[in-house]
Amino acid sequence: MKIGFLIENFYPTTGGAENNCFYLAKELSKNHEIHIYTSKPENTKSYEIINNLHIHRYKTLFKYKYYLSFTPGLIKVINTDLDILHIHSLGFPYHDLIILLLKLFNKNVKLVNTPHGPFMALTIYPLHLKLIKNITERLEKPINNLYDKVIQVNPYQYQWMTTLGIKKNKIEFIPNGIEEDSFNKINEKLDLEKQLKNKTVISYIGRIDKYKGLDQIIKLLPKFKDLIFIAIGQDVGDKKRLENLSTNLKVQNQIIFTGKVSEEEKLRILQISNLFILPSDWEAFGIVMLEAMAQENIIISTTTEGGKFLIKENENGFLYDFNNLTQLESILNKILKNKKQQEIIIKNNLKKSKEFLWKNISKDLEKLYQSLAHK
Repeated sequence: MKIGFLIENFYPTTGGAENNCFYLAKELSKNHEIHIYTSKPENTKSYEIINNLHIHRYKTLFKYKYYLSFTPGLIKVINTDLDILHIHSLGFPYHDLIILLLKLFNKNVKLVNTPHGPFMALTIYPLHLKLIKNITERLEKPINNLYDKVIQVNPYQYQWMTTLGIKKNKIEFIPNGIEEDSFNKINEKLDLEKQLKNKTVISYIGRIDKYKGLDQIIKLLPKFKDLIFIAIGQDVGDKKRLENLSTNLKVQNQIIFTGKVSEEEKLRILQISNLFILPSDWEAFGIVMLEAMAQENIIISTTTEGGKFLIKENENGFLYDFNNLTQLESILNKILKNKKQQEIIIKNNLKKSKEFLWKNISKDLEKLYQSLAHK
């Protein structure tokens, strides 16, 4: 089959949607011709082949926040002879226009969508953004009905998908995953390990963004003097606020912002970490939780869709409500004092993470494509 992926950002950009697209496309490229249609960051080529993936990048002329962007060259996907086009977006107006034109002028292409999350997924917005959300969701409904299949990455997503015009019989469940390399052990020590002696490490991977909720951890650090918090990821605007907060609470020596790190450095940090936390307001899945499980971390997550799917209380981690510091403090006290439970959870997590390998998950996606291509 000739398969295309339409996604706002792609390699070398990383993130939940980007990683899902990259690793599934890489696995599928072993048996199929794969083309990626995406935006063009600085210092990247307009066209190149990476891991047998044909990557077509186009310059973005306009972008506002996450959803509103205009990348004219993406329209070229309409004239391709694809069997399948897999879209990784919901609420992107220009992507919606492309889908509409495809249905009008290239009806042979079967359309699959992995939205990852609903348009504007957070719980709290000012009034003007709530209005934009309401209008956009109404406009989305007829477009969302054009897809041949829609993929939910956790078993809760159908609840909001069906309210946005997606018929339940079109929804398929295919989760996210991790690479086998996620289990690798890294022997080379990092400089930051010098300050971790006799300390318990709690780690985080993701953007340094306000909705990710890192301030919740910082606010509790004064009560846990032997805890070091390592935050891995690129700052997208919240680092200064968090640094000021840590200074005001006099816990600046208990927090390390690493910025972007290599894959080996990330694995090493997870390897020396005891706990991993994903304290976000919203997450569709949380691939990073699986990566932390693979490195034998105990997981703490907010009660997001991804958290509820991946975490079973007391068996492989703990859940708490976003911004409920009392719950979070109770969890930390509970797990830090119970070495036996720590050992049980670590063992369970290592086993569970092996159930989510991209090489196996890609086979389910391939079967879905084949069922559509033969219709």
